[in-house]
Amino acid sequence: MNYRNFTVDDFLADDFFQRWALFPDNESEEFWENWMSENPDKKMIIEQALWLVKNIDFSDKWNAQEKADMWKNIQLELIPADHVRKPFFKLTGRKIWLAAASITFLLATIGILVSKFQMKEISTEFGQIKKITLSDGSVVTLNANSRLRYAKDFGTNLTSVLNGQGLNGEKTAGQPGGREIWIDGEAYFDVAKRTVNGKRLPFIVHANDLSIQVLGTAFNVTNRRGTVNIALDHGAVKIVDQKNKNNTMFLKPGESVTQSAQKPLLFKEKVDVEEYSSWKNKVIIFKKKSLKEIAEMMKDLYNIQVVIDNPALSSETFTGSFPTDSSDVLFQKLQKMYPMEVTKQDNEYHLR
Repeated sequence: MNYRNFTVDDFLADDFFQRWALFPDNESEEFWENWMSENPDKKMIIEQALWLVKNIDFSDKWNAQEKADMWKNIQLELIPADHVRKPFFKLTGRKIWLAAASITFLLATIGILVSKFQMKEISTEFGQIKKITLSDGSVVTLNANSRLRYAKDFGTNLTSVLNGQGLNGEKTAGQPGGREIWIDGEAYFDVAKRTVNGKRLPFIVHANDLSIQVLGTAFNVTNRRGTVNIALDHGAVKIVDQKNKNNTMFLKPGESVTQSAQKPLLFKEKVDVEEYSSWKNKVIIFKKKSLKEIAEMMKDLYNIQVVIDNPALSSETFTGSFPTDSSDVLFQKLQKMYPMEVTKQDNEYHLR
């Protein structure tokens, strides 16, 4: 079973998950512990589903007192640690799909998820750039067609994070109230330094299987099309592959690291970081970028389809720049630099 894209309702309806939650044995414990270590970004969804399985009777009838008690519990965020293996309601023997239907009804009736596990999400449209200041003072610039996710209690309980390890360890992942964030798309992070009792507090960015651990740093992260790239502007960064802890690298300013499904081993090289991060200043810079790569980028950032009708043009490279709010400038420059014809039909450009 591939659980990667499961929602809370999907987990609630899964027999193997239910077995682990209520009657754990060696097989289920080993499987789910390994699965969570390989999918750290799913930790909050798993915890929410676990709590609901252990604490809610998914029968089709709720009396008034039960509804009132449940509403009170959710309001007070009562998910007590000493109830981890002690459900106060017992599941009936009904088909598990009723559980998903019941919880959907419950959430619709109550109107909220358990707030302890809610994630805040910020996204951008095609062609849009947003600047976000986080509660710890860190600033994130989010590129077009991108998504940022972090817990609603981000940075609110930094003292607890000291129980984890800093830049040289991975225990920091999943700390309540810590500084953890997930990125799909592209973002530039300018991370604020934070200390508690003289100890520096880590800031962790997750991109696919990679965990990017920093203290006070500025860097660019791109996570698109199954490829992750991190380019370091200043400070220090440790990159950890959560699926292979031996696949780890430290970056120095002016270096980048890349991982893809086809090339899972981290690849490090010297780069001009401005080429990676200039977009945050509303200018996109290309240095010997192939037209094929440019076509992919235009699709990612602007939802513009670029069709290279002449195959010989695919490997041609382009060095130049254009403003992020005027993509037409790029095509004007291409037409001047190369013996090609550029035609536009709706949201599609053809290069011949």
